[in-house]
Amino acid sequence: MDLNKITDEEKSLLTEVAKAKGKTLEELLIELGHIKPPQPEAKVEFKGQAVEPPAVVEPIAAPEPTVTEDQIPRFDANVQPEFEPPPAPEESEQQVESTEPATALGTVRQLCVQCGWDQERPTIPEPEHQDKIAFLQAVLGQKVFSKRFAIFGGHLRLTFRTLTIREIDALYQETFRAQKAGLISTAVDYYEYLNRLRLYLQLISMSSAQTAMQIKLPEGLTPETHPEANSYWEKHLRDAGVFKEPDAANPDAPTLLLQIQDFILTNVLKTEHLQRTVTHTCNKFNQLVVKLEACVDNPNFWNETEPRP
Repeated sequence: MDLNKITDEEKSLLTEVAKAKGKTLEELLIELGHIKPPQPEAKVEFKGQAVEPPAVVEPIAAPEPTVTEDQIPRFDANVQPEFEPPPAPEESEQQVESTEPATALGTVRQLCVQCGWDQERPTIPEPEHQDKIAFLQAVLGQKVFSKRFAIFGGHLRLTFRTLTIREIDALYQETFRAQKAGLISTAVDYYEYLNRLRLYLQLISMSSAQTAMQIKLPEGLTPETHPEANSYWEKHLRDAGVFKEPDAANPDAPTLLLQIQDFILTNVLKTEHLQRTVTHTCNKFNQLVVKLEACVDNPNFWNETEPRP
């Protein structure tokens, strides 16, 4: 029964009946079966199952080996070791500084790729006044610079000259040709070969006042490479009867520079000690030229070239 849908009279009547029985209107309706009694609220409980922690298993210690007294090794202080350590170096009170120049890696000395000078040697002293004058005249006149050296107490006189740009290019071309032919394998060999060919062109005379040795060599490689020279190698070799010109009968004739090398080694620098001596002097000449070129901007250097009163 819905109390909201009954009339007021019916509701008053039911209320009077309930009062007569000493009950409330709701209790009366429940008794009459018109409404259901209220159900108690269900209680929800969360129950968990207790989990016991796992038991800790302690590792079983291995039994210690029993060692008898006889098995313990004994140390004998009188036994000598098989290898004795080297004695500690004694510290000197004063450390002596080495006066030897530091050497480069490898067994080959460091040679200048431009002039062949051994860079481990000390630099040459200040150039002489006459060398400055001669070099200045060569620069202003666009000529090659030359100088005579007297060695062995003046018993041997050597004259060297500088090269033209085209002559240097010819030397590099010949060295590159030798490299392609497999005659050169390393960079050191490359510059050694180049400096040898350079020496053969730079040497223009070798003489001695005590002997009959009077050797005069050409002043230029070819007219194309050195137009101002007074003599050239091809004519010199032809006059000596050793020039080999490539033609149909001789297609594998050596180049002019190789023929010059063969002529020098056969007729001029015949021995090893003579070639080393001439090479050393030529290196000094090239170092002198480098020294003169490096001082071109030094005003004190060039002031000495002024006429003296």
